[in-house]
Amino acid sequence: MYSMKRLIITIFLIAAFPSFVQAMEIRAFVDKTHTTVDESVHLTVSINGEKAEVDVSAIRDFTVIPGGTSTSVRIINSRVSREISYNYTLIPSKEGRLVIPPLTVEKDGQTHHTKEIVVDVSKKPQNDTGLNDIFVEADVSDPQPYEGQQIIYTFKLYNAVQIANANFQKPDFADFVAKGVEGNKSYHTVIAGRDYAVTEVAYVLIPVKAGNIKIEPAILSCNVVGRSNRRSSFPSGSFFDDPFFGFGGRQLESRHFKTPGLTVTVKPLPPYAGKVNYSGLVGKFKVKAEIEDKNLEVGDSTTLKIMIEGTGNIMDAEEPEVKVPEAFKVYADNPEEDIHMGPEGFSGKKIFRFALVPLKQGSYEIEPIHFSYFDTSRGEYEIISTQSILLKINPSSEKGGETDKLNLFSATETGNKPFLKKQKVEFTGRDILPLKEDSGALKNRNEFSMPRFIIFLLAPVFLYFSVRASLLFIRRKDDPTSVMSQRAINALKKAGSSDASKEEFFTWLYRALVSSILSIAGVKGESLTCAEAEKILNAAGCFKDTVGQAVELLKKIESANYSGLSMDAAFRENLFLETKALIKKIIQLKKV
Repeated sequence: MYSMKRLIITIFLIAAFPSFVQAMEIRAFVDKTHTTVDESVHLTVSINGEKAEVDVSAIRDFTVIPGGTSTSVRIINSRVSREISYNYTLIPSKEGRLVIPPLTVEKDGQTHHTKEIVVDVSKKPQNDTGLNDIFVEADVSDPQPYEGQQIIYTFKLYNAVQIANANFQKPDFADFVAKGVEGNKSYHTVIAGRDYAVTEVAYVLIPVKAGNIKIEPAILSCNVVGRSNRRSSFPSGSFFDDPFFGFGGRQLESRHFKTPGLTVTVKPLPPYAGKVNYSGLVGKFKVKAEIEDKNLEVGDSTTLKIMIEGTGNIMDAEEPEVKVPEAFKVYADNPEEDIHMGPEGFSGKKIFRFALVPLKQGSYEIEPIHFSYFDTSRGEYEIISTQSILLKINPSSEKGGETDKLNLFSATETGNKPFLKKQKVEFTGRDILPLKEDSGALKNRNEFSMPRFIIFLLAPVFLYFSVRASLLFIRRKDDPTSVMSQRAINALKKAGSSDASKEEFFTWLYRALVSSILSIAGVKGESLTCAEAEKILNAAGCFKDTVGQAVELLKKIESANYSGLSMDAAFRENLFLETKALIKKIIQLKKV
């Protein structure tokens, strides 16, 4: 109680008598000026007055770890003194005579400087076995990797005594793409007859350039749990005889450790002279191709699946080059990834799917798919290939021959096999909101006033019309015509984005035009042949010139997308405007 009164009086004196407060004074001091490379130094910057900005960026010979601030207030001879201390832990980066240069302190637009401090740092004492209770190590799985090759950086903490409040500061990993491996590995080991608990922290590193890359030291700060000579007032082993409470006669000693710096020599990839385009992948991979159905009828669809699997930068795998006979229409689906990270780095697979639709009968061959990557185990480029795939296309069993079947646009709505595989959506859980119970839940009942009585009578009517309007809105939202019309508008907006690549532009433009035509038929789908589009538009009563324009535009978009021709800005803009005008005409026709 006395301390609380004293604190209140102190605050009052500071607020009421600012003239008694001393002018700002700055001091910088350390807890010791002689230490070893494995010990830390505690630096304090003390400011007499209000808060200020302390700049410690000038310290080069130490690794600086901020330790927070503390405040103290003193009254001496009716003069109030308020002191703020900025605390830092300094870990020496080398031996010798190390300097803490003058530090800059900014306060109220004025600049102040502390005095220089010199610390003598010597080697670790040979007879100091206490430091062996805890030590740290760091290494990499391959100190001489190739550019783009993933390696594993591992930090290890060995402790033979109890520690608390461990804080790990990882290196910056400059010039690497770094990703932490989830889950720390813990185990025990015996070194020189002594049992140590070991904790490992791992990171996957991928160098982004060749040459010597330096990895800075990692730093660990912790408290070592010791037992003082003070006798505990609590029974040994009791709940309160625990360092968490600061009881039990135990004391915490702050310790800091750092690993030596590492240098990784990254070798550049050798020049590539293969006939197959280099994929950019580095590691160990394999490729596989599968077809859903080898015997088809004209107008049917089948799915070609290409899977790239292995260890390395699998996430960078791009769509392989597939040579499909001209008698097929090809629709590429979005790639599917199953990539995970483990003790050896990134591994997994990437799957590319293509929907193939035969337009003519006959026997056809899909040539082997070639894939090139850099094999780190052999130190050279590797070319792997799939087997060729033979397809037999039979005449259409439906009336109309080769191009009269209308099953592509309705494949997702019927029992037919869809040629575009969708990823399964799984239910992962729900939020559970707690019940809210308070005294406000109980209220006195008042008599109904006339306005409240009228509202009470009209409430069911309002509820009825609200529910009916909601049902009508939901039905309209699920209506295939509305869905496909909205899909056409959304796809057109994405095609018109300046950020869309050439491939994305044609994909969204094709989807917009197809969706608008399918909205006329009142069905959902992903693609159309020219014959199907013509049939839908004729059945809807479109003018012949509109039907012809739609068919020619579909052919133009597909031809431009798969021909590989260069596309200038003028051609892109004209094609977009032509498609936009036609879609508007088609959607307006359905409204009429």
